[in-house]
Amino acid sequence: MAPKTEILFLGATGYLGAGVLTRLLNHRKASEFSITTLVRSTEKGEALKKYNPTLKYAVGSLFDKADYPVIENLGKNADIVFSIADADYLPWTVALLKGLKARFDATGVAPILIHTSGTGILLFTSDPAGNHSDLDLADVKAVPPTALHRNVDLAAIGADEAGYVKTYLICPPLIAGLASGPLYDAGLAHRNSIQAPALMRPALDRKQAGVVGDGKGVWAAVHVDDVADAFILLFNKIIAGAQGVGHGWEGYYYLENGELSWNAIAGAIGKALVELGVGKSPEVTSFTSDEITKYYKSEFASSVVSSTCRAKGERARALGWSPKYGVADMLAGLKPELEFFLKKAQAEGKVDLTPNHGVDAMLQRFVSLSQA
Repeated sequence: MAPKTEILFLGATGYLGAGVLTRLLNHRKASEFSITTLVRSTEKGEALKKYNPTLKYAVGSLFDKADYPVIENLGKNADIVFSIADADYLPWTVALLKGLKARFDATGVAPILIHTSGTGILLFTSDPAGNHSDLDLADVKAVPPTALHRNVDLAAIGADEAGYVKTYLICPPLIAGLASGPLYDAGLAHRNSIQAPALMRPALDRKQAGVVGDGKGVWAAVHVDDVADAFILLFNKIIAGAQGVGHGWEGYYYLENGELSWNAIAGAIGKALVELGVGKSPEVTSFTSDEITKYYKSEFASSVVSSTCRAKGERARALGWSPKYGVADMLAGLKPELEFFLKKAQAEGKVDLTPNHGVDAMLQRFVSLSQA
């Protein structure tokens, strides 16, 4: 019997990761995979095993230096890594790559690293409003090293250039949709999206939809299920040895299926507020300076929720990726997600404005790491 493919999965209980993991567990070749997840507690690991007994787990944190030997060891035993947990903290990435280098030295076969970055890297280019294509290699390379996510991207690409890892970088833009599926239903994974809640939670608190500035900024957008499908499509192409599957610098895969403006998002939120009996008017108003301080804490975070970031996802489409959800679907999906936050607020007796899985949390962490 051939040995199973050893898969290390980082981010199994995250918004994106849980959907990808579910698809892996239901894969037609699932019996040929041995999947190990990294979790922060034994309780979470046992809960995952209860969901699917074939899963293995190791306990550790990407942000605790004491756990880096664990992460390195996991890399030593991995044929394929799905990295869907963090895109900005370099130390754990270094530990993982050290382990993958040891794997390559022992086997002579370069492990596969499928890492989640994001089109947020394009905010730091000279023209974030330009229609950036992932097939434009010069444009991809022009992103400055100080950009969001870029420190980890460059380390992963460096490993690819050195020949001991094959690196593939999935770059979602604004991700929409309330995630659904067994892991979410079991309470094991985060269900809410990343960017839109940065407008939803303030809207619930002030009982009126709002935007930063004029709200005219536009982002490329994609549905969470289409992102998960792209991961599996890329994975399938890789394990099949398909031709034309770029890696390294040619392994950037921007994912998008249309664009959403902050005004459009806020408008859908405002309409939903009225329909849910929270707001009296669907009108969208600009946040005051005091509100910006209250809701976003940092000027940088608030600037992103008014920014423009365009991208063209051509590389994944060339492999056959065909997203199912368009802009109208994404806007329609904002009401169920707003209702999710409303029910949470009603249960807790307040709107939770603590940065958590929103864009503000990610950006504040990026700022703190940049200043460290």
